[in-house]
Amino acid sequence: MNSLRLLVTFVAAAAAIFLAQPEARAQESFGPATMATVNRLVSILKDSCPVAKPDDAEAFASCQKTLFESAELSGLFAPAILWGGDKPGTPVWELPLTRFDSALFRSLYLPLFMFDGTYKLSHEGQTSWARLKLSAAFRNGLAVSEFPYPFWHDPAKWQAYQNANELVFRIDPASAQVWTMLRANDPEIATRFVAEKPAPAWDGKWTWTDDDRKFQPAVTLYAGLLDKDNPFAAVMSQTYKDFAISLRDKSCVSCHAPSNPRKMRPLVLLQTPAHAAAEIKSLIHAVEIGKMPLTEWGIADPLRPAEKEVFLAKAKAFESAAKSAFEWEKTKHAK
Repeated sequence: MNSLRLLVTFVAAAAAIFLAQPEARAQESFGPATMATVNRLVSILKDSCPVAKPDDAEAFASCQKTLFESAELSGLFAPAILWGGDKPGTPVWELPLTRFDSALFRSLYLPLFMFDGTYKLSHEGQTSWARLKLSAAFRNGLAVSEFPYPFWHDPAKWQAYQNANELVFRIDPASAQVWTMLRANDPEIATRFVAEKPAPAWDGKWTWTDDDRKFQPAVTLYAGLLDKDNPFAAVMSQTYKDFAISLRDKSCVSCHAPSNPRKMRPLVLLQTPAHAAAEIKSLIHAVEIGKMPLTEWGIADPLRPAEKEVFLAKAKAFESAAKSAFEWEKTKHAK
């Protein structure tokens, strides 16, 4: 009898420990490479982008500059990632996501959030993928020029960003890199660092010129990120202006816009210099082989030879300028 009681007591104690430490069990079930990625992500984001006032422009600029220049953070992400809102119970492949070059995402989107270092780690369903949920708060008090595009074009989109209190990082166990990121609203998280604000007014424009005749959103020209001495920054700006005319003439921006009128999956954006620079190589290839542009029915409508020559010349000039600008930055920061 005593032996039976001892056995029951032991089993109950073991079960209590097992149930009380789900986070520890989750961590033990992942490989060292995945755990290294998790630990570095949490540490870098907590230290570089701590919770501050949502309108603190200096804190935002510091966070953005660090994430833009961090070679270590770059290695934790796949070359391209998918981004969007999470929906409980919906498989990730059924979510309406947008594809981003990861350097663009780390520079323009990720810094819009602040982190306190609190996180949860689990497997995604029955897979070996890691699902890192990192508590976050959205900087809804920034100037409109600091957002990569007007999230408030859709009041529901603005509200979703404001309500997001965690970011989900989906980590591939094979590469130990982040391949998908989702914003989520966990009702169990009691602490809210940001109060809701009404959405700014939207005039239907993705880009605009302000009262000082400066291009906006300025952040999409990497304002404050590219060094003031970068000799290619002005060239990148000018070649984009020339290229943007061709994009508008061929209706590229009307399809590749945040409103996603064609319901693309994943969506690819082209409406600003930063978004176009991130996708320019793929865009050039699609035009060269006749897959773009498309008719209003979604059928390929290849450009005529003379039109294609002009379009590709402007596209390649912009591609060259953007590449030179970013390579100059890398060389400078590597010194």
